[in-house]
Amino acid sequence: MALLNQKQHEAWSYPQSHQFVYQNQHTTTSIKPTLPAPSAPTPTKQVVNGTYLSEAHHQVERLSQAIGQDEATREKLLYALKFSGGEWFQNAVPQKLDTSAWVSDVSNDHSPFEYSLALSQQTGASELRFLIEAQPEENSLAALQGRTSRLTEDIATEYGPTKVSLDRLSLVQDLFLPSKPEGKLASWHSFVTSSTLEKWKIYLSPLASGRQNAFNVTREALERLGLATSWKLLENMMTGDDYPIYFSLGLSPNPEEAEAKVYVAHPGASATQIAEKHVKMDPNSSIQDIEQFYSIMAGGSLGPYRGEPGVSCFHFKNKDPSRPVARTILYPMCCHATNDAQAQERIETYMDAISAPQLYRERYRNAVSAVQRRPLEAGRGIHSWVGMKEKVDGKRSNTFYLSAELYGCLVDDDASNGGC
Repeated sequence: MALLNQKQHEAWSYPQSHQFVYQNQHTTTSIKPTLPAPSAPTPTKQVVNGTYLSEAHHQVERLSQAIGQDEATREKLLYALKFSGGEWFQNAVPQKLDTSAWVSDVSNDHSPFEYSLALSQQTGASELRFLIEAQPEENSLAALQGRTSRLTEDIATEYGPTKVSLDRLSLVQDLFLPSKPEGKLASWHSFVTSSTLEKWKIYLSPLASGRQNAFNVTREALERLGLATSWKLLENMMTGDDYPIYFSLGLSPNPEEAEAKVYVAHPGASATQIAEKHVKMDPNSSIQDIEQFYSIMAGGSLGPYRGEPGVSCFHFKNKDPSRPVARTILYPMCCHATNDAQAQERIETYMDAISAPQLYRERYRNAVSAVQRRPLEAGRGIHSWVGMKEKVDGKRSNTFYLSAELYGCLVDDDASNGGC
């Protein structure tokens, strides 16, 4: 999931000697922000000798092994990966990003696919996913829209009506795939599998008809899906500069179980302000726990987070549209940490704060090792986003969005802010 705004960001750091202690405080001390980078992050040069398919296959296979997936589950994941890549997946990865072709917005370095690992805070149980964008033959949003739509149809044909249904998508696709699209997203596809599930999802842009129409597009989509009550919750929660940034639809053939997810960006909001929004959505939300997550991920800061904002995701199902079945908060680690070593240090601190089980810790560390191509301290970009999800039953998990780094790690013009 790419950055929402790469124009400017702040990096927060704290001394290694500083031990984070969270005791219901709303401020932290001895935390000083570093100077913001003067320009957008730029991928460094890095040679990858292989095709998109070989690189993705290699990393996904290593990720699957790293978290202990059985061979049958791994084969399902690798098959879905190869299938969704299609013909363009056979192309060699260029030695540097080709800006004359379509530049994907899936990941921070513009790799057209990204990985994510979800880990249960209680047990360490895992789910491994990939997110991919079908690449068009020409550099235009219209061509992208056509190519990604064909992939949607191909997925439905390949997996059949017992696993994939496009019925709900057909109700809303005109809203997200207009005849004169705007932005950098037509549709992305994700696949997740474990020993108990196998799911496809599609990600769409509420901004496809312009940011000024994002609210109306999201409202209309939820109403058509029978989730008008869910929209009312969102409408009452959003304040100030909040706006819908992504819309995700599960392609399950069971309409009662297929999720509709709305991602909301919170520009300039603090951890406390974001937490208060979640309380509006669900009174059982914990302001303290949300503040704790954001503060540790931000190296001790409760914000407000300038530049790249915090994001919330609200999961809705038709069986009970009056409340989200899950809520997720996301922190843009990639643009607020100096390098991936610092990002990992913060995540390790969070593990201690939540008393994460050993299996959780091992799977996280193994996953990072499975995808990294260079020392963590050499730059930033492996850790894209970090999320915390809470279901209605109170169970929590964390999701780590990991970049393929086909075009290298990210650096700033100011080398003091970290880089390769």
